[in-house]
Amino acid sequence: MTSDFPADYAVWHGLSPMTDFFRDADPGQFLVEGDGNHVIDAAGRRYLDARSSMWNLTLGHSCEPVKEAMRRQLDTLPSGTVMRYEQPPVVAVEYAARLAALMPAPLRHVRFGNTGSQMTEAAAMLSRFHRRVTGQPDRRYVVAVHNGYHGTGPLATALTGEPILHEWSAPLDAYVRHVTAPTLPEILALVEEIGVERVTAVVVEPVLGSDIGAVSLPFLESLVAECRARDVHLVVDEVTTGAGRTGTMTVSERLAVAPDMVVLGKGLSAGYFPLAALVVGTPIFDALADPPLRLGFPNGSTTDGHPIGMAAGLAVLDVLTAPGFLAGIRETGRHLVELLTGLAGEPGAGPVVGEGMMLRLELAHDDGTPWSVREVNRFRLTCRDHGLLTSYAPGFLPLMPPLTLSRAECGELVDLLRAALRAHKVER
Repeated sequence: MTSDFPADYAVWHGLSPMTDFFRDADPGQFLVEGDGNHVIDAAGRRYLDARSSMWNLTLGHSCEPVKEAMRRQLDTLPSGTVMRYEQPPVVAVEYAARLAALMPAPLRHVRFGNTGSQMTEAAAMLSRFHRRVTGQPDRRYVVAVHNGYHGTGPLATALTGEPILHEWSAPLDAYVRHVTAPTLPEILALVEEIGVERVTAVVVEPVLGSDIGAVSLPFLESLVAECRARDVHLVVDEVTTGAGRTGTMTVSERLAVAPDMVVLGKGLSAGYFPLAALVVGTPIFDALADPPLRLGFPNGSTTDGHPIGMAAGLAVLDVLTAPGFLAGIRETGRHLVELLTGLAGEPGAGPVVGEGMMLRLELAHDDGTPWSVREVNRFRLTCRDHGLLTSYAPGFLPLMPPLTLSRAECGELVDLLRAALRAHKVER
């Protein structure tokens, strides 16, 4: 620990070793205030937040309708649960109805949770539970995609296709298998290899993991059809792509046929409260609503459907469904792509990929070799020192600004990136 840190610093956090945190952090850079799409640190420095906190602060720090809804709920009913008993908070009933109405039919039933990881686990567990209740107990395998990301946890880590997590978190769920590429032939080949009669679900993202590429609608539509033909549940993880990030409420609504389940999170509450949801199709719900064994789905936690989160979610839906809001995200995204494309010729800057407020700037050396994840992380620190907060990934810089980014802030983002690219010392 450096001398800049107090001796009683007690927070153990992040995915990197704490020695890396103490090396790269400075208490003067700890964040103390949010203002619109910017944050301010303890030393008074101002940053444009191009990572939306952790991709979840979709409406910036100053969305008063969401804050006011949460304040009102605190004064009305500050706590409640939907996990047990027969008296759910009314605000949870209202929010579930509003959210379900925005989903493609027959996705009309909502289970609430606190994180995307929790709800991807719930999706896989619900699929298996459904099989046991309907007399198919051998259908327990779940197929996921190498390099896909579905969170961390006892089952979520297994679903996540990152080998390093598997290596160091083992033993994992033995009934999760991964394909090496997100292609229809590979997924179907693995299902056949396992045996259709033993596969319960396939879990995919519209945009793979943190790869921030383009959405492949034809692939998803074909996957829905092929899974449906095999009676395999298709779970679409839209924790990142949902709630307006790509300029629509969900990617799933663009499909000709809806998947069996959709997982939502992050932007559901605009990052103002822990909130996630699993939206389930009517066929699964109907099979479990009155089961032969008097047992409901045994999954949930105390704070599921928390009234403060429900109030925040309702207020966010008001913003997202306001006339022109989602179309404005798509338009601003196109404008930002145009500006980012103008960085061509700057050291390391490559093509821009993505849609809405879910973009990536590819980074490569002069010989075309992509920057390593360590190099991109060092560049992230250069961006931070220039007043721009970003994330990092192998070979590219994810850009996930708030959906409320203005045209002027698009220019600010690109100007800060240009300055950082010119100041960054490239290492091999």
